[in-house]
Amino acid sequence: MKIDDLALFVRVAEELSFTEAANILDLPQSTVSRKIKHMEENLQARLFERTGRHIFLTPQGSQFYKNSKKIVDEYQLAKSSIDDFQKEPAGELTLYMLPFFAELLTKEFFPLYLTAFPKVNIVNKILSYDQLDQVQDADLIFYPLPPRNTNMVAKRVLTCSRRFYASPDYLKRHGNPEHPRDLADMHCLRFDNKESDVDKWFYFEEDNVEQVTVKGPFTCESLNLTIELARKGMGVCFVPQFMVNPLVRSQELVCLFEGRYSYEQPYYVIYHSNSYMPNKTRAFLDMFSQYMEQSNNVFNC
Repeated sequence: MKIDDLALFVRVAEELSFTEAANILDLPQSTVSRKIKHMEENLQARLFERTGRHIFLTPQGSQFYKNSKKIVDEYQLAKSSIDDFQKEPAGELTLYMLPFFAELLTKEFFPLYLTAFPKVNIVNKILSYDQLDQVQDADLIFYPLPPRNTNMVAKRVLTCSRRFYASPDYLKRHGNPEHPRDLADMHCLRFDNKESDVDKWFYFEEDNVEQVTVKGPFTCESLNLTIELARKGMGVCFVPQFMVNPLVRSQELVCLFEGRYSYEQPYYVIYHSNSYMPNKTRAFLDMFSQYMEQSNNVFNC
């Protein structure tokens, strides 16, 4: 049985009219009726009950429709993916990510991608830490935690080193801590990600994940704000290394413990698993992967 015949049957089953199905398929009604009759003969089962001008699915027809619909939809999806693959990436690409990650990609990667694929329009939306499982319109999501939604796929794309920083002025006034445990007695500028305890900072020691309970004068939902306050001597911040490299080079911030005890933070690209990946999305991921391989020093991963 040909896929076109299954598609014809599905159309008749959905319209419950040979005439309507024939009009949609741009075929003579007699052709549609003949193909359905031939299908019934091959299957040795009556698919439709015919009463005057009306037709209805039989129980066998209803079951055959459910299975045929899945086959036709999968075939059309596969065909669309092939057609899309052969075309130049184009259209609107919707991305969700945290603010600092968007700022980072804007510096170099977004211009590279848009230059390479001028027919693609990027719509970048800022993702808050409590939105992940609510996003429906995203082509891709970049996030430091895998989703709880089992209908989404998460692949790790990079791992960033999260470290402790303070200004020379703050360290002059309060002293240099010798171990992350000492941070419990210092002014810590805490970042609230809505996922983990804001008072717990994690670090690696001898391949084990340890934690220290911290306190401080300032808590917010922006890493950049904690960095700025640390730069002004207000306390210690705990942030990804790549966000503060310029400030370390200019000696406005100091990396505590000489970079030891850093916490390796994974970042994932997340997308819905119930559809094929359009060419524009696949091109973005491929180019991003190549960019990461060539530019690891940008992220210091």
